[in-house]
Amino acid sequence: MSEVKDAVPRGFTRYYVLYLLSKNSLSGKEIIDAASGDPSLHWKPSPGLIYPMLGRLLEEGYIEESDGKYKITEKGKVKLADYYKYQAHLIEKMSVLEEFAAKIASTNLFLTSEVMDTVASGVAEVKNTVRPNYSLKRLKEKYRDFLRSELERIDRELGESNNSNKQEGTPNP
Repeated sequence: MSEVKDAVPRGFTRYYVLYLLSKNSLSGKEIIDAASGDPSLHWKPSPGLIYPMLGRLLEEGYIEESDGKYKITEKGKVKLADYYKYQAHLIEKMSVLEEFAAKIASTNLFLTSEVMDTVASGVAEVKNTVRPNYSLKRLKEKYRDFLRSELERIDRELGESNNSNKQEGTPNP
């Protein structure tokens, strides 16, 4: 995978451009420079990414262009606000998974530290890759399946541990 795909989640550029244009009118080069100069991003978008994106945003009516500078429209502001609402809602829902991982960890830290790390990294990834077209139902299904597979793995490990204890004559914990 390329470094950009690893660093920048799908759909990020669209909302990042709208965010920048909600602050100031900018040219395409200024948008690239703003992203390149943001130390939290570790990302330098190419003109081949930004200019086609600007074209799509213009066609969709989210931005307008005047004298080589782009600015966000009212429709674009609504789109950005909707994205922020969706992102906040999804992050709130993901806190349920974080609480679940904490409860698991409190039961047996030795067996669950790997699960805790995996859930925490999955939550962090989702928070960083929030996409407005991703259905919350699909997200819940994905994490239900993930948690189910982790519980099955723990059950297998417990079974193997119990079997080895029986063979050694060690009582079960």
